[in-house]
Amino acid sequence: MSKYKSYSSYGNSSWWMSDWDTNDYTISYSPKQEKSKNLYKMAAHRRAIANFVSIVTGKNIPVKFNTKGNSYTDGTTVVISSKVAEPNEFDPAVGLALHEGSHIKLSNFKLLADMYKSIQKVVGPAKLKEWQETANKKNIDDIIYTIKDILNWVEDRRIDQFIFDAAPGYRDYYRSMYDKYFNDPAIDKGMQSDELKTETMDSYMFRLINLHSKFSKANALKGLNEITKIAKLSDINRLKTTDDALVVACDIFEVILNNIDAEAQKAENKANGKKQKGNGNGQGQAQQAGEGEEEAGEDDIEVEMGDSGSEGMGDDGEDFDEAGDNGVAEEGKGVVGKIKAVLGGKGNGKPAAGKLSQRQMEILKKKIEKQKEFLRGEVKKGSVSSSENKSLDTIDQSGTELKTVGQELANGVVITKGIECIVVKKMNQSLLESADFPLADLRYNAKDGEHQNSVQCASEVAEGIRIGMVLGKKLQVRSESRETIFNRQLVGRMDKRMISSLGFGNEHVFFTKEIDAYKKANLHISVDASGSMSGTKWRKTMTNVVALAKAVSMIPNLEIQISFRTTSGELPYIVIAYDSRVDKFIKVKTLFQYLRPGGTTPEGLAFEGVMKQMVGSTTDVESYFLNISDGEPYFHGKGYNYQGYYASKHTKKMVDKIEAMGIKVMSYFVNEYSGDVDATSGSGKVFKDCYGKAAHYINVTNVNEVVRTMNKLFMNKPAGIE
Repeated sequence: MSKYKSYSSYGNSSWWMSDWDTNDYTISYSPKQEKSKNLYKMAAHRRAIANFVSIVTGKNIPVKFNTKGNSYTDGTTVVISSKVAEPNEFDPAVGLALHEGSHIKLSNFKLLADMYKSIQKVVGPAKLKEWQETANKKNIDDIIYTIKDILNWVEDRRIDQFIFDAAPGYRDYYRSMYDKYFNDPAIDKGMQSDELKTETMDSYMFRLINLHSKFSKANALKGLNEITKIAKLSDINRLKTTDDALVVACDIFEVILNNIDAEAQKAENKANGKKQKGNGNGQGQAQQAGEGEEEAGEDDIEVEMGDSGSEGMGDDGEDFDEAGDNGVAEEGKGVVGKIKAVLGGKGNGKPAAGKLSQRQMEILKKKIEKQKEFLRGEVKKGSVSSSENKSLDTIDQSGTELKTVGQELANGVVITKGIECIVVKKMNQSLLESADFPLADLRYNAKDGEHQNSVQCASEVAEGIRIGMVLGKKLQVRSESRETIFNRQLVGRMDKRMISSLGFGNEHVFFTKEIDAYKKANLHISVDASGSMSGTKWRKTMTNVVALAKAVSMIPNLEIQISFRTTSGELPYIVIAYDSRVDKFIKVKTLFQYLRPGGTTPEGLAFEGVMKQMVGSTTDVESYFLNISDGEPYFHGKGYNYQGYYASKHTKKMVDKIEAMGIKVMSYFVNEYSGDVDATSGSGKVFKDCYGKAAHYINVTNVNEVVRTMNKLFMNKPAGIE
């Protein structure tokens, strides 16, 4: 049995637990933490799918998660399932999203909105009346409904082939989609059987929908060969519009209508009527799955059959037909054996040759209904709650993404395949108020029944603004420049006033210009927001980072980013709380007072996660990276142990990479106690190992030294010559 060691994230030290025994160490995380991680993955998947749809369609089509009931394409929005983050669900979800997106791009939704008028336009009123008489005065709505189903099938083939040809790089996603919804072993079995070979509407729709199957036979039904020629799937690109597809659909319907066996159709209608009465679900009435609910009546089928062709096959690659002529498998052979037993009709007796057992037919009908639901845009998709949907929107607005880090660590020692780091590119009000945000203390206000963030350091923020204004006024000279021109030079730029003297042998007709000015500068402050930073250290640090942010806001050639790093559940977490390039300073004034520390110190993992957001030095920009911390790198995640020598080594490697970008690194060890920090042992030495010459040690009461240091750096003024 695994050993569990539990601790609260709030107030944890980053270093005092470094001597813990980590052998057979496991941390259990709450369902809330697991759910939060899943939301980050869902948001990342949604963002990726939206990009795919945009690239393929050339349109900025919104992609949303299903929130209730069945998903659909309404001509403006692509709706995806909440199950997209589950294993093996992403690829078919992309294929389905591309399919729905291509409908938006290529399909005529106005035509679909009024099918009666659209069909009448194609065939004329007389033909519609004739069809009604042929169908024994069948309700015109039934005829319209059937033609619409046929049109859906033709239109799907048209738009899918268009995208398949136009974007070959996305073909695998389409293949995954077809594997999930069409290439099913039960369907294959049905296509090879003697079932659904009577000339009824159900038989024709089954054979039509699966016309692309390798088991399709043109002589399975009367007129099916003619239908095959009308559809002409090999040249489906000849259909340029939904209107073209409707013409084909009407032609196919007429062939079906002319070949229907009237008596067999009556029997089928009677059987379908009884079935609808029994289950309360008529054709095309997809069951409504509410928030958090599963599809009713499917559990027994799906467990035995799987959701798709790939899921309906076992790990050994066997398929249904390998069970023998009767389809009956031996017991005790896992999922494959169960599936074979079901298809073989075990318990129902041996079916006649070419026939399916009663149980097989039940499963086949379920699969056919799923195909029809797909054609109608009624694919059942997992839904998200309103609160989850709000969290997903918040994640998107904040630019949150999961970035794999730590892959450079030694295998078998710390992290083998890396770990996902939560990188938040933009902190905002919604994120601060989110229950998933680890750096705000959410309190419940019983009076108004709402959650509110408790103020942590309002006075410290106010003091930081005051100090920053003083510093900003001192730094305003950075925006000044002075030019000195040197005339009568042998080289340089031509002085037009001296051109006339060239005829008299004067060669000193050039000038140079020396510009005495400050270069642009960028400062990235990374603050350790672990629990051990609580109290005085946090308050003093907040005063200083606010002061620097305020000062920089007053200077046109200075920019600043402020990030905080901690942990969220089992993952490293880093958030860019302020970026002067895109944010106004009011954000610091209003939001920073609610921030508080908690969690542990993923140090180098967080640096790696946010490194792409840093600004490297150039000939025009001097960049600085300022780190404020109070301890060693320390982090435990699910299956990960980030501490000691290897964590320090990894952090040092990340610091080296930052310096390789031309960024000057300064790192301050904030000591809570009086006296100097020992840099030769303990946490002081680890800090030195991580940051090398960039390591500085300060007492919490002298955190203002950070501001003074940056003041000196900002006032450094190299000269440029033009």
